[in-house]
Amino acid sequence: MLEALLVEDEPAAMRHLMALLQQHPQVRVQAQAHCLEQAIAAVQASPPDLVFLDLRLGSVHGSALLSMLPETCQVVITTAYRDFAIQAFDAGVRDYLLKPIRPERLSLCLERLLAARSDADANDPGFSDTEGFWLDRSGWRDQIRLDAVLWVVAMGKSSHLQLLDRDPLVLNRLLGEWDGVLPEDQFPRLDRSTIISLAALRTVKRVSRSLTLLLFHGFEQPLAIGPTAARRLKELLANQ
Repeated sequence: MLEALLVEDEPAAMRHLMALLQQHPQVRVQAQAHCLEQAIAAVQASPPDLVFLDLRLGSVHGSALLSMLPETCQVVITTAYRDFAIQAFDAGVRDYLLKPIRPERLSLCLERLLAARSDADANDPGFSDTEGFWLDRSGWRDQIRLDAVLWVVAMGKSSHLQLLDRDPLVLNRLLGEWDGVLPEDQFPRLDRSTIISLAALRTVKRVSRSLTLLLFHGFEQPLAIGPTAARRLKELLANQ
């Protein structure tokens, strides 16, 4: 997953780019900026993985933002002007999209960026099996940290993976296939359909005989479990 910042001063161009990116679930737009000041504030608040940068921001040249971005950030220029392509690539940008941006051209751009990201991640010696795992789906590869996993719930032949910082991922994977991926001492199975993170568990609220709600650190939505899972969880907590 790439966290993206869009920097564009034309509302119509911003809407067009947003609409195109909605067709690419591997990219999440974390912020929009309509001027250089907003872009700087967005980068300082949460450094993005990817920036789509308009070169003309009113009277300011968008390239002024380049020196303020982290080295790991990938930059794609979006502009109606061909003249600056050589200078842009010399400055280290990853791609140069001419407006109006064509869907197939954006798809090619993202395919290249994601491939480069996967290669870099695969060669990252700082990421080990004890810290997380790789998740492959829909042609892209994502790095999942163990401390971001809250729970896994089986739904028929698929499973829902709930992470701390995003919507649940629906995966074509049986619950038993998580054995060996999630360490059992940290992620015990409570019943035939539920695995949770003990470290992330914050509150256990018994509502009735048949319903218990689990609350997790940093996450508002509770997880509902049945009596079998509740009994198993009680045993685990008693032995800690």
